Formats: sequence, structure tokens, C-alpha cells
Amino acid sequence: MRLHLFILAISLLSSFSCLAGKKITIACGDALAPWVMPEKNNGIIFSLIQEALAPAGYELEMLYYPYARRIKSYQFEDVDAVCDINEKTLAIEKLEGFLSDEAYAYENFAYALKKNHFQFSHLNDLVLHSVMSWQGAVEHLGGAYAEMAKKNPLYRENNSQELQVELLFLERFEVIQIDQHIFDYYRLKVASESNIDTSKLVDKFPLFGKSPNGILFREEHIKDLFNKGLKALKQSGRYDKIFDLYSSNNFPDM
Repeated sequence: MRLHLFILAISLLSSFSCLAGKKITIACGDALAPWVMPEKNNGIIFSLIQEALAPAGYELEMLYYPYARRIKSYQFEDVDAVCDINEKTLAIEKLEGFLSDEAYAYENFAYALKKNHFQFSHLNDLVLHSVMSWQGAVEHLGGAYAEMAKKNPLYRENNSQELQVELLFLERFEVIQIDQHIFDYYRLKVASESNIDTSKLVDKFPLFGKSPNGILFREEHIKDLFNKGLKALKQSGRYDKIFDLYSSNNFPDM
């Protein structure tokens, strides 16, 4: 009887130990503040994933890569999951795995200095202007956006979205294509850390719409656990509170 109880106790301790030690590694871009903030290991996406998986006992380890390399890290099986995936990316990159429900959506705009008096109403209006976008935008957005980039000899992409903001206010590029949260964050950061004047008035043009994204998991049961946790965050109101924590009026440690 004592031996039976001893074995049962060891089994339970082993189960608790495994539960406490469950870790999932997720690849994400390294220049997407406030969505992900590598230097602080937090951000909107980090918090969403961490809190969605916490009830299942998972510890999150976010690994940060130049944007295009996040997909390579998943393909090489260096990580368990990868951020910023949609159906277009799945098809183009021929990725295998289990895509979560929509977890968040970027809202990209074409930003330009107001003094230039641009009037953009369609993507084709950008063809004759110098445009700086984020690395992987053509592959991620596809369609009409990819056609515009192909026809525009002055179109460029760069992994640093902070550099995008700098180049706009230095007037090296006429237009930058960037998410509103990211633009607001780096506008304040550049102003506080450099001599670049970011107080110039800007226009923003809603040419791209929202870009919904999910997390691609290697294992289906973890995807299901994430979806369950994400749904609970939305129903409780915690989902919206996470976004409020990283609003332009409340950037952590700015």
C-alpha cells in the first residue's frame, strides 16, 4: 500500500513539474514596437499570446528576427510557432501548420508630409512617388499592392520601421507605408532620441485597409488552446485593455 502511494505521489509530482515547465517558442519580427518590443520583451502581441496561453500552463519565449527571417526560423523548425501569418502568406510561403483565429490586425496607412499636398485615393497613385515600406510587405499584402511595388522604380523595403519614420521626416522618401501604432511609437521615439524634427504635420491615406493576422502553430492542440484563451480575453474585456496599455498615451518606459 505504501509503495502504491509512493508511486502515485511521484507520478503527481512529475505531472506538476511537466505542467510548470511547458514552454513554447514563437518567432516574431524585431522592429514592430509597440506590437513587439524586443528590448523590453513585451508588447501587444507578446501580451496577447502570453495571456491567452497562460491558463493552459504554457510559458512564452518570444524570439525576435528580421521580419522575413521569422518565417525561415519556422520552416527550419527552430521555433514552435510564428507571428503575423495570414492565408496569403501561407500560400506564398507554402507553410504547413495550424493557423489560429484572427488574433490582431495591423492598420497600415500611407504617410506623407502635409506640405506636399498629396491626394492619394488609390494604390496606383503611389507609383510615381518614392515609397519606403517594411520588409516583406509585397509578399504579405500581395495583390494590388504587389503590382504597385512592381511598377514603382522608387519603391523600397527595410526591416527598420524606425528608419522609415526618420526618412519621412528627413524628406528622403515622400511616402512611408506603416501601421498607425508603429508610426505613433517611433515618431515619439525618434523625437526623444535624435535631432530630427518629427513635429511636422502629416497626412495619412487609408489605401490598404486592415491586415488581419494570426499565429501559425506547429501543433494543432496548442492552436486550439490559444484560440480558447484568445476568445476568453475578448469576452472578459482584457483584450481591449491590453491594447490600451500600449496606446500612444501610455507607451511603457518611453
